[in-house]
Amino acid sequence: MTETEWAERQRYWTRKLGRIRLGVEPVEQQLEKYRRVTLVLTGVSLLVGVMFLALFGAFGRPLVGLILSAVLFVPLWTISWLDFLLLNLRVNRYLQEVKTYEGQSDVQR
Repeated sequence: MTETEWAERQRYWTRKLGRIRLGVEPVEQQLEKYRRVTLVLTGVSLLVGVMFLALFGAFGRPLVGLILSAVLFVPLWTISWLDFLLLNLRVNRYLQEVKTYEGQSDVQR
């Protein structure tokens, strides 16, 4: 792969990775930060869901609280974790391509 082709691939990956910034800090560290943010988002929304459950349970309607929590927060958890998993998949593909490119450039030298 030539330098021009690699520059084009870098532009492609910059668009594809979105929130991950190439060349700023290692992508693995950035991905770990997003994993932690996703965990905190899940934890905070779980806490709010439990509060809804407790509030409705105090008035004798815990099923309503459970349904409300599920309707509000299960889509949030699902979308956030799917987004993280997709980002993780893309980062792994990028790292694999970088490794392949560096292997090819070492052989050409």
